[in-house]
Amino acid sequence: MSELDKLHDLCKKTYKEQAVWFLNAFWDTLEKEGETLWNYVIVNAELDLENHEEGCGLDEMKAHVFLEKFDETLTVREMRAKLRSTGAIGEAERPKTVPLTHFLLYKYAVDWHTLTDETLQGDNKEEMAKAEKMLEEVAAAVKQSESKAATARKALAEAQSAENAAKERESEAVASENDAVQRENE
Repeated sequence: MSELDKLHDLCKKTYKEQAVWFLNAFWDTLEKEGETLWNYVIVNAELDLENHEEGCGLDEMKAHVFLEKFDETLTVREMRAKLRSTGAIGEAERPKTVPLTHFLLYKYAVDWHTLTDETLQGDNKEEMAKAEKMLEEVAAAVKQSESKAATARKALAEAQSAENAAKERESEAVASENDAVQRENE
């Protein structure tokens, strides 16, 4: 598979997958950009009304809206020129969609050939596995906490119901005793 084919395959991944791939490839220089890239993923998903987070690229109009949200407004010609400057699209190509990857290539002025180098993926497999395990543990703890909270709410409701029933019986007993005392006094 050629490097260009690899790039096209990468551009078919979801916004999140593209951002993760990009960060893995350029971690040494762009480690501090993780939050920014995550914001790019979120905004792409919001603007992609058809596919949301499962999408992979915005049409040109939405791509311009995306740029505006990050104060990087460009004309159509300027955006196309920037996309072409990376070499990811040819001089004669008019992109129907703009994958997040293409934006990241020109935004960070990096080489797409480096991006498609699969050996740069997974250097942080241990860290990723650890982070995923921690995420699973947190999710499990949240689920357990929610379950305990639901159990506590149920127990509280039952206790309140039992208390109300006891008060009702006490009220009935007092009323019955008052009736008995009144009949005795008659």
